[in-house]
Amino acid sequence: MMINKRLIGTVSESKKYIAGNVAAQWCSLAANIAMMTAVTGLLASLFYKTADKNSGFLTVAIAAAAIMFRFTCTLLSSHMGYLSSKTVKKTLREKIYPESVNLT
Repeated sequence: MMINKRLIGTVSESKKYIAGNVAAQWCSLAANIAMMTAVTGLLASLFYKTADKNSGFLTVAIAAAAIMFRFTCTLLSSHMGYLSSKTVKKTLREKIYPESVNLT
């Protein structure tokens, strides 16, 4: 998805929502990396026959925490996208239809 610089210049209030959206997606990516690192560590310990119950439980706990965190980040990212689009729509409607703004 490309960001239209002219649109952002027109609706500068949406910058904070775009930044929040990007930050939430980065946090989600970091949680995914942590989860995949834990899973690959468990697979490596299984391959070298050094795995025990604690490493399995730890991996499940890390994966569960990462999934919940990613879910929260996805909700936050979606909400930030909604707020950004709402701001853009409102501003563009005011610029396109200035006389009908007071009707709503």
